[in-house]
Amino acid sequence: MLPLRSLLLPLAMLLAGCSPPHNPQIDEHVIKLATGTPLQTFDPHLADSGSSFSTYLTLVYDGLVEANPDSHWRPLPGLARTWRWLNETTIEFELIQGVTFTDGAPFDANVAKANIDRMLKLAGPRVNTVATIKETEVIDNFTFRIHLHRTDPTLLGNLTGPTGMMISPAAFEDESLDLRPVGSGPWRYDAANSTLGDVHRFVPRENYHGDANPSGAPLQIHVLENARARLNALISGQVNIAILSAVEAGPAKDRGFAIQRRANRWYGITYLDRRGELVPELADPRVRRAIGFAIDRKAITDAVFFGYAKPTGQPMFDDLGQDPELDTYYRYDPDHARRLLQSAGVERLSFVVPIISTDSPLYEAVQHYLRQVGIDIRLEVVERGSLGALARTRTYPVNTLTYPTFGPDSRHPAIWGTNAVFNPFNVHGPRIDALAEEAGTSLDEALRARNYRDYYHIIVKDAYSTVILQLEDLVAYDADVLDKVRIGYVTPILRHMTVKQGVGSP
Repeated sequence: MLPLRSLLLPLAMLLAGCSPPHNPQIDEHVIKLATGTPLQTFDPHLADSGSSFSTYLTLVYDGLVEANPDSHWRPLPGLARTWRWLNETTIEFELIQGVTFTDGAPFDANVAKANIDRMLKLAGPRVNTVATIKETEVIDNFTFRIHLHRTDPTLLGNLTGPTGMMISPAAFEDESLDLRPVGSGPWRYDAANSTLGDVHRFVPRENYHGDANPSGAPLQIHVLENARARLNALISGQVNIAILSAVEAGPAKDRGFAIQRRANRWYGITYLDRRGELVPELADPRVRRAIGFAIDRKAITDAVFFGYAKPTGQPMFDDLGQDPELDTYYRYDPDHARRLLQSAGVERLSFVVPIISTDSPLYEAVQHYLRQVGIDIRLEVVERGSLGALARTRTYPVNTLTYPTFGPDSRHPAIWGTNAVFNPFNVHGPRIDALAEEAGTSLDEALRARNYRDYYHIIVKDAYSTVILQLEDLVAYDADVLDKVRIGYVTPILRHMTVKQGVGSP
């Protein structure tokens, strides 16, 4: 048993013992979410993806297509009821009719074109994900096309984010759009009764055209940056659903709240210096594999994350390229790790690993296991906002960024490709480059699945990264009040959550 668990358990006991009793408030008909994510902007074309997008923007806007929680690359209908590839570089969308924005303006193909054109012109944080768009074309009032520079099987999935959201054209030049959204979504933002950084209130739209917000409930977003404060808000009845960390999930469950969990990110060590320029030993795949076999992932999951994580040796969630065989490829086998090091001629190995302070418990546990096989990693705490920037430099031989479990179409150019953003040494991987290039320019789903399965076998078995676990996003909620609670790629899916019949008063 790792000593860290004895340090973390008293905090969990304290949280469970000192929190107020469960005392639901009378307005339980309202969906009340506690989150640590503040509002950034209500202008989707200038917004990033992630929790800020999915917590706020999806409430007030509709997209051409809607995210599918089961597969990022197979979106669901949104304002486009159907779509089809006319050829390898043209997608035609048939739009739903009768949709209006909160200012009364109607939605049609001209509005869809205007939005895509505006998004490309503004070149916001996510425009790189739709860079293959060449131009748009209106066919009739409810049919329009997107023409591409080249085949892009990822485009539809990427349009489920802020790039595909539709704003009323009358609001395009409104300087207050970042705080006063004009969308066609299931809720309208109640700016007059909201306080930035505290509570954001949303009023359900009558006669909404889609199936979102099926119970017609108002919604509140309570911004509480501290996870313990979110837990206490849940227990006191201030909110009925809260985004928590692993430390608070146990006390919430002990209090009778339901828990939803989803593995959305992975922790590990990514080897930047695979040519051995800073640490010669890391050029040998046997050394990198030895690190993978030396770590007891299950013990770390239990001790550091109280079981709210998935021990695994691969970065993929259940999506394109995922192979269950890779989950257990790196079994805990320190003797095998020592044999690999011996075969590589390495008796002792030491290198520096940059981390942020909140990840110290995890990497201290990794440090403990690696020392048992003769590897000494020296942990160097860096400022939280600097880890990503450092991963783009040759300062350290490895990085410890937490990456989302998105598909390889986005992970290859970000992490492992020869010209990837986080491959500052530009280590050449001809086989994975070729697999990704073929898959990333093909509409053949069987080919894409086959290529990316082979791709991840290389990433895992040649140890481009040592994956330790997939971290679960967690929400706790009052199951007597809320139903159909499910976590998407980042946050709970608020659009389809319901308030149970007969609870509270509307």
